[in-house]
Amino acid sequence: MKPDRTRAQDRWFSVGLLATLLFTVGSPGVSHARDATTAKAEPASAQTSSDTTAPADEGPERLKRQVHLTLETNTLAVSDTTTRVVPKEKSSQWKATWEGWDGLHLELTMKTLLGLIVPGDAIDQQLSSAEAVGLPARPTNCYRLRLEEARMSTKIGGKLALDGAAYVTGQEFEDFDAGIEFRRARIYAKGDCLLVLPVSYQVEIGYIPDQFYIEESYLSFKNLPWIGELKAGQYQAPMGLDVITSGRDIAFMEPAAPLQALAPGVNAGLQIGRPVFNQRATWKFGLFTDGVGDDFGEASKDYGRAAIRLTGLPHYQANPEQPEATKLLHLGLSANVLYSAVSSVRYRSRPESHLAPYVIDTGDMAADGALVVGAEAAWVNGPFSVQGEFLHSSVHEDNGQVPGFNGLYASASWFLTGESRPYDRIEGMFGRVVPKRNFDFGHGGWGAWELAARYSFVDLDSADVHGGRLSMLMAGLNWYLHSHVKWRFDYGFGHVSERQPEGNINLFQTRVEIDF
Repeated sequence: MKPDRTRAQDRWFSVGLLATLLFTVGSPGVSHARDATTAKAEPASAQTSSDTTAPADEGPERLKRQVHLTLETNTLAVSDTTTRVVPKEKSSQWKATWEGWDGLHLELTMKTLLGLIVPGDAIDQQLSSAEAVGLPARPTNCYRLRLEEARMSTKIGGKLALDGAAYVTGQEFEDFDAGIEFRRARIYAKGDCLLVLPVSYQVEIGYIPDQFYIEESYLSFKNLPWIGELKAGQYQAPMGLDVITSGRDIAFMEPAAPLQALAPGVNAGLQIGRPVFNQRATWKFGLFTDGVGDDFGEASKDYGRAAIRLTGLPHYQANPEQPEATKLLHLGLSANVLYSAVSSVRYRSRPESHLAPYVIDTGDMAADGALVVGAEAAWVNGPFSVQGEFLHSSVHEDNGQVPGFNGLYASASWFLTGESRPYDRIEGMFGRVVPKRNFDFGHGGWGAWELAARYSFVDLDSADVHGGRLSMLMAGLNWYLHSHVKWRFDYGFGHVSERQPEGNINLFQTRVEIDF
């Protein structure tokens, strides 16, 4: 070691050596970073890093690519002694950042010391300096080569939705009381982990009216040969475009009545599936049972279910620079077979308002199982979109009868401010709307405005089952103040028949929702 080497010379030496190493491993670029923990313990240190993370990567693959090769100096003044005791280095470090509307982000980084490098020594002597790592005293005018690897990432956020509703009905209807409720109040944590196996995870728990609820909570193993993704936990079973799409991203406050009655809700189970044909199609298959909590979906209990969903994009035209010009045609088929362990199947629905009571209900049908099939289609042409679904259920009752129940809906929406509904080609569903300009009073920003209309019909009256029929006509106005803040206004007119009480229902409802 050369004690008369200046700090400036040391820095130039470290930069030159690091450039050589980066060229050798084929790093695409050089970025500069500072390790706050190291800087605090060693105030005379400087650090340069190369980050090979690909921004487009998702899941554990993103962590695998998030590797930093760092070279740190620890140079003392010439008048200082040539050796000193170096504080013990930490092998891991947590980093926490608050990213506004994107929530709290945590990242666990593992650090590995590759060796000590002494300026002026030969390369073979530099690398052999790693043998001195365990010594209590090390050269102070040296460099430390370390590998930093991201091993775990977590995002912590929350979701809050506040509903208000009022009703005008005939005297024959009861329990249609105006009110206000927290429709959803949840916290969640999601991210990726490489500590044992490459896995993505999510835990979402919280409150829906009158009960504790577990929503999307699972472990996900991705990029597996042939099957793509293996997902285990509690989440939405693969059936129904309007229920697979997040409730935040559909055009109305609640899914259409046919989906509430006949489609499965959030179930516990295992699922496999993947996008195919260059993400122009998807398939999902899963085995499920009833989970914790009951938000919407068929009302059967103690069952086993096999569900499958296939989707395709016969037409897809998108320009990332002009998302409002997107054109696509989505088609899908799905089916689920239910086996009841207690010989009971039940379907019911509210009039597309959660503060309202159930108005059609089959009651508990004595049956070993049921088969439900569905078809879905959606067309997007810039700011305009139409969407529809059809479902049919055949229930095999113990008395030999096979009642058949049907439901359908058709909806349309138009963004007055020019946005277009984003589409997730990996999941075969619609995603979060991002306004062209967020609401900014006095500065010309008014967010995004969407007009929507929907007609739905569900028939739960067949054979010896008289669950009633419900027709609904809904109109909605949605105001997206921000991609994470939304205010909805819905008006609905419904008619109940073939079940007492019969009559008309008028509903007025609104929802303010925030997530981060």
